[in-house]
Amino acid sequence: MKKFWLVVAIIVCITAVLGGKIYWDHKIGQISSSSRLQTGAESISGNAADFSGVGSDRAFSQQITKLPKSLQKTAALAFKNNGQVQIVMVGSDNVQALALLLQHQLDQTFGSLFFKVTAVDVGQMTSLDLNQVKVENLFQNLSAKPDGVIFTPLLYNDDHKVSSADTQTVTGLFEEKVRISYPKAAFFISLPDYSSVALYMNSRIDSLSSYITDQKMSNLDYLSQWPKGSQRKNVVSSDGHTMNSSGQNIWINYMIKQWGLKK
Repeated sequence: MKKFWLVVAIIVCITAVLGGKIYWDHKIGQISSSSRLQTGAESISGNAADFSGVGSDRAFSQQITKLPKSLQKTAALAFKNNGQVQIVMVGSDNVQALALLLQHQLDQTFGSLFFKVTAVDVGQMTSLDLNQVKVENLFQNLSAKPDGVIFTPLLYNDDHKVSSADTQTVTGLFEEKVRISYPKAAFFISLPDYSSVALYMNSRIDSLSSYITDQKMSNLDYLSQWPKGSQRKNVVSSDGHTMNSSGQNIWINYMIKQWGLKK
């Protein structure tokens, strides 16, 4: 009889131990699963907070205030609404390379693709050709309406084909067309860079600079940093005016300073 109750006691003890282990394994599994879910939720919440509103990130808001005033409101609204700021660069020769540089610096400052920079390379089109194209058609491949347009007048394309006066007139007309079609878009002029060989072109650039100043257009005045005289050959390619990497660095360093971008 004693042996019977001893066997029963052993069986009860074994059952209790096994049952306890199963119970705690189950509880630990629940805790682990709950922890993973909570971590995932916190991660999602954290990512959303990055663009939940301008007031939620003081550093980001302060960075926006370093932009040109004509872009600040657009950038603030895009941040608040998890949107994107569309910048379009229109020109020839240098426009593709400069657009890539500007995109990189904006990404460094505001995060990947908060700004989207698109190059519209018009090739060998002259100013008079450009004047025949509707702005909407020129921008037809954009994913959204432009928030800012950077235009490089087509002086080098116009050489021996279009007068300086017509180049200036079309520059003014292009700004007007952009403002009519996209009234909220900021508009900037980025003049062609000086030639190292064709000195008469440099006079045309200076005349265009005076024109846009008189018309109170926003000028990205990187040419104030451009080398003078014989040093100009060091910042352009063999054609005398297409920027090499040194020339591109002058342009982007000016933009970094003027737009408060991070290097």
